[in-house]
Amino acid sequence: MVKLASVRTTRLYGPGRNKDIWEDANAFGYLVSVLLMTAGTALLLPGYNPTSGLWLILVGLVGVFVANIHDLYAQLAGFDFRLPLVTLDPQLALIEIAAPLVQCIGAIIYFLGGVLLLRLARGDFDSFDQTVDVAAHANNLIIAAPCFWLLGSIHNAFQVYESAGAQVQVMQKGVTIPFVIGSTFLLVAGVNNAVHWPERAWRPAARVSVSYAIVGAAFLLIGAVVNVVRVIQLQQIEQLGGTAEKLRGGAQEALVHEREREEWRRPLLEADRTTEIEGGSENPYKANVVEAERVV
Repeated sequence: MVKLASVRTTRLYGPGRNKDIWEDANAFGYLVSVLLMTAGTALLLPGYNPTSGLWLILVGLVGVFVANIHDLYAQLAGFDFRLPLVTLDPQLALIEIAAPLVQCIGAIIYFLGGVLLLRLARGDFDSFDQTVDVAAHANNLIIAAPCFWLLGSIHNAFQVYESAGAQVQVMQKGVTIPFVIGSTFLLVAGVNNAVHWPERAWRPAARVSVSYAIVGAAFLLIGAVVNVVRVIQLQQIEQLGGTAEKLRGGAQEALVHEREREEWRRPLLEADRTTEIEGGSENPYKANVVEAERVV
């Protein structure tokens, strides 16, 4: 469950001057979502309220999905949805596009597994066989989701920056490393929960699984906090004249060239539209004479 952490200059979280505000909203929204998931995971411990915990986890998963969709849109909009540029910059495809997409898939799978667990906690299934089958499906989903999150975390961990400063790269690793560790703990918790333990060992094993999940969620929360600090510092560096990472392999040059060519075309088209007047004439004096004759 990792939010895409990018320092590319092409990221565009919102229109015009409000893009920094939208980027801050994305980072803080992701932080709140992870906080809800951590609190919900803690409520799964024996003696607490597992139903309320599952509801908090589901709400947090929705926030995680929205944050990653927003990240994906910010990356695509940053280079005007020109997908052919990925052939010039492989990192653009493998990280800026693939990573948030993988995280969204993981969030959806985790949400489905959480819904099944919630129904099991509420006792919506009458027959024992049906309950066992639904529990097996829920466990499989809970194992599959962290696999996607771990894959996306590894994608982000292998980001390579050439022009970004040391401070930015250190903050970047401070985000990705906790996400890798947290996703791994969540995967271990899912696998441990799916094992068919003996009846005597079932309760201690369940408590261990929840403990692993809490540790994993705590690492994700640490990564989310560092990500907020990283976003704020990156914005300050850019306001002071610093530069972030550009598209590589000639992709940045191709993007600038395409944008400049469109800027040259746009004034000509707008000028043609303003010169068009009623009657199809391009001469405003002639048009006024014709209009005067009509009135007379």
